[in-house]
This record gives sequence, structure tokens and C-alpha cells, in this order.
Amino acid sequence: MIEHDPGSGLHPDPLEQRLRDALRARADSVDLFDLRPAAPPSAQARFRLPVTRPVRRTVVALFVVAAVVVGFLFVATHWERETPVSPANIPSVTPAPDVATAEPGDGPVDAVPDP
Repeated sequence: MIEHDPGSGLHPDPLEQRLRDALRARADSVDLFDLRPAAPPSAQARFRLPVTRPVRRTVVALFVVAAVVVGFLFVATHWERETPVSPANIPSVTPAPDVATAEPGDGPVDAVPDP
């Protein structure tokens, strides 16, 4: 456990003390055999795939190829060029009856009902 600095006159916060103890325990759990040899950084290291077993890599590659083939077949079978829809027929318009020459009762409904 880390003691507080007697020169500062401040007591450490309990949370800070717990964090320090946890970090110290983590640091003490790492030994020489957990470390790997130093290697200079390279561009290949950033883009390298994780090392997996050859069987797993083969299965993943076959799965990707199968997915591409299924996708291609799906697109090829469902790609239909439909003929464009022809424009709608324009309805014929009959002229409205002339109001001046129309007689009552000519139309389906009279505008003014008889009293």
C-alpha cells in the first residue's frame, strides 16, 4: 500500500487509494515471461490479420465465396427489365350544357327546388 506524502499534509482520497492499489497489483502481476521481445513498428503490423488456424481461415474463405455466389445468383435471377408503363388514356371531355338555353328538369338535379 502506498503511504501518503507526509510533506504535503494531505490524506489521499479513499477512491484514489483504491485505484493506486489496483494499479500496483496489476503491475506486480506482470513478470518477465509475460512480455514479448521489442520489435520496431511497421506498416504491416497495423494491417495484419490475427493469426488463426488454417482450418478456420479456410472455412471463412469458403463462406465468403459462397455468399458472393449466392448474392450473384439472387441478383441474376431477380433482375427483370419491366416494360415502362404506357401513359394513361386521356378521358374525353364533353362540353357543359349552356345555362342560358337549358330548361328546368333537363339535368339530373334542379338547382332550385320547387316550393
